[in-house]
Amino acid sequence: MTSAKTDPSPVPPHTVADRGARRRRWVGLGALGLGLALAAPAADAAKVAKHALFADDAARLRAKESLQFAIVGDTRTRAVPADTTAGAVVVSKTATREIVADIAAAIPGPDGPDVLVMRGDHVRAGIGPDWKRLDKDFQPILEGTTAAKGDGRRLGAVPVVGDHEAIGDPRYTGFGESWPEVGADIGFGRVGSWYAFDLETSGYTWRFVVLDANREALGSRWSEQLGWIERSAATGKFDGMVVLMHEGLVDLGGREPDMNKGGAPGELLEHLEDAIGISRLRAVVFGGHGACQAVLPGGPLGTLHLGAGCGGGPAQSLRRWTAADSAGMAKDIPLEPIFDLAIMNQLDRWNRDVGLPEIAIDEAKARNSFAGFTAAYNPRHFAVQGWWKASLEGEALSFTFRFRRPDGTFVDVYEVAFTDATGWRPRKLAGK
Repeated sequence: MTSAKTDPSPVPPHTVADRGARRRRWVGLGALGLGLALAAPAADAAKVAKHALFADDAARLRAKESLQFAIVGDTRTRAVPADTTAGAVVVSKTATREIVADIAAAIPGPDGPDVLVMRGDHVRAGIGPDWKRLDKDFQPILEGTTAAKGDGRRLGAVPVVGDHEAIGDPRYTGFGESWPEVGADIGFGRVGSWYAFDLETSGYTWRFVVLDANREALGSRWSEQLGWIERSAATGKFDGMVVLMHEGLVDLGGREPDMNKGGAPGELLEHLEDAIGISRLRAVVFGGHGACQAVLPGGPLGTLHLGAGCGGGPAQSLRRWTAADSAGMAKDIPLEPIFDLAIMNQLDRWNRDVGLPEIAIDEAKARNSFAGFTAAYNPRHFAVQGWWKASLEGEALSFTFRFRRPDGTFVDVYEVAFTDATGWRPRKLAGK
């Protein structure tokens, strides 16, 4: 890994001018843009506000200390008819605003987030009015050309395309306008929706790979993405990998099993693992259905599948276990047991302190009229929403779930941490 002194790559034109006012956590910037200093957009380009990328494709970064991430997905505040096909759907008018406010409150703290990972489905459709809504919803925390409210620090993003971003806009024009220069360079004025960057910390290099599992929208670009994986995403030196994509291979959200959509997530991950070897893929962070989740189908030494599609958009059921044949797994897979215990603990506390309908408890515990059926947390009574905090230093990577309780307050309830020596080690937090 070269340092800033030995890698005098030019700073890209969209880098912020006030970087000195920020916490200096990065050196060896390479192609990285930490923010925006754009001139006022031309009239014909003013339809969508511009936002800051944390890292461009092929960027090489080195963290001088631990790096903190806020991960959120599916923050569109209204459902569309297709949502109902995935089971019970509940829309809250306040959840996204509360989640954004909770992230904003965390930013100034000593362990506050430095990076905003946006897991897709932040708009109902890829059209101008919805991108304006995104800008308004994320204005307190997402750095961009729209003026900030107050003097709070805002974050550059690692954006991921969701399937809703492609509705009405299969060429991702709005996505590309919202994050100029995003993605790998695929030429002909097209917007790339896949990219990768390396982050070295304490001598350990993590590669973050953003993939697009929306094969239908991509069309011929799907083959381009597969070729890019072999040429770029899987080459070079790194120790561990984290994949970010919208659709998940293993997803327990939704009333009925609905994972590995169209086989696309599985094909992408298989293509990637064939090139890098399975021992280096540590985590797959996805958006998927409207519920947060953690699943370890391969045990503590396997790949963590972390669902972040719970950012205040239409909330959906979270099954506690399900058949995973569509994901190529012969047996039922459960939620990671400690994560499940942490959520069940919150459900029992809420029932004790406030009260829940007996049917909600029965469904969650597969008892009485639900005996013999798959247990599930029903969003009509108890939505599993919130956001994930992540921390990275050396080989140590951890994710903490910040659960949004039904009254709109937040509490840390679960953590899962990785090292090479131990693999993934989960623990339930106090959650009081």
